Amino acid sequence: MRVLVCGGSGGIGSACAATLTAGGDDVVAVDRDTIDLTQPGGAEKAIDEAVGTMGGLDGVVHAIGRSGRSLGDGPVSTCTDEAWREVHRVNLDSVFWLLRAALPALRGNGDGDGGSIVLVGSALARTLDRDFLTAAYLTSKSAVETLARAAAFEGAPDGVRVNVVAPGLVETPMAARALTDPAISGRLPELMPLGRGSASSPDAVAAAVAWLLSPASAQVTGAVLPADGGWSLR
Repeated sequence: MRVLVCGGSGGIGSACAATLTAGGDDVVAVDRDTIDLTQPGGAEKAIDEAVGTMGGLDGVVHAIGRSGRSLGDGPVSTCTDEAWREVHRVNLDSVFWLLRAALPALRGNGDGDGGSIVLVGSALARTLDRDFLTAAYLTSKSAVETLARAAAFEGAPDGVRVNVVAPGLVETPMAARALTDPAISGRLPELMPLGRGSASSPDAVAAAVAWLLSPASAQVTGAVLPADGGWSLR
C-alpha cells in the first residue's frame, strides 16, 4: 500500500508513519517544514509529491492539529478571535483542502480500489468536560467528523473510504499541558478507564489508523472509531 502521512513529524503522525512502514507499506510523510498543508495549495503539493515518489496513492492520513490554549481558546464566552481563526485554519481548513485534493487522486489510482483516507479527530468532538471547554478546538474537531461523512458519501461509488479515528489524551507534545496538570492527570482513571490512569500511546492510535487503511476495514466508511481508552463512554 502506498500511503501519504500528513503531519509526519508530530506525535501521532510519526507513529503512523513508523507503524505503516513496519507493516511493509510505502510511506511518504510530510510536515510543515516540507509542505505546509495549513496553507492554500499545500495539499495539492503533498498529493503530487506522494504520487510522484510512489507511482500512485492508496491511502492518506491527516494527523495535523493544534491546541489554541496559548491563543486564548476556552469557553464560548471568552474564546478569542485569534484562537478561533487559527485553530480552525489548522484543524479544519487543512482537512478540507486535503480531502479536496485526495479524493480525485484516489479515484484515479488505477487499481480498481479507490483507497482509504483516515483523519485524526478527537473524543472531545462528542463529549464535553469541565476541564476541556475549548470552543475553537471542539468545533473544529466536530466539523471534521461531518466533513468526513460528506467525503465518504461522495467517494463511496468510486470505492474511496473516509473515516475518523478519535483519540482521547495521547502522550504527545500537544497534550503535555494537560498531562502535567495534577488536576487533570489525577482524573485519568475516570477519563480513560482502559488506561488505568495513563494516557494513550501514539502507537495505539496508529494501530487504529492502520486498520482503517487496510483491506480488513473494506466495508467501513463514514465512521468515527473511538480510540480513546473509554473516554467517550461517559
